[in-house]
Amino acid sequence: MSYLLGASTLPNPKEFFREFIEASSENVSLEGRTTKDIFNRKERFFLKFQHITPAQVSSILSEYNAKTTKNFESTETNNVIAATPVHISFQPRDFMKGVTYRSSFTLVLTEEI
Repeated sequence: MSYLLGASTLPNPKEFFREFIEASSENVSLEGRTTKDIFNRKERFFLKFQHITPAQVSSILSEYNAKTTKNFESTETNNVIAATPVHISFQPRDFMKGVTYRSSFTLVLTEEI
């Protein structure tokens, strides 16, 4: 089981979930009939990491700091995701005090279309 972002292998996340983002338009006719025109669909992946090492954070930040889209893929047994170009963003990053200052944060990967 592995998660890859660009050239970096990610540690196993504590939580992983996906959502679909849809650009669409809904119309309701005078008779009450609803129609929906879908213009675009893409996915957003959320990977929640807890207490990962500075070296692991540095690897993820090197992909983020490149300021370009990166391919994300997963080869987990029941969750195979083919290489998908994504934009990288972070949700708040917490630090756990101690010798190594481990970090916890959520990595948000939004599919590029």
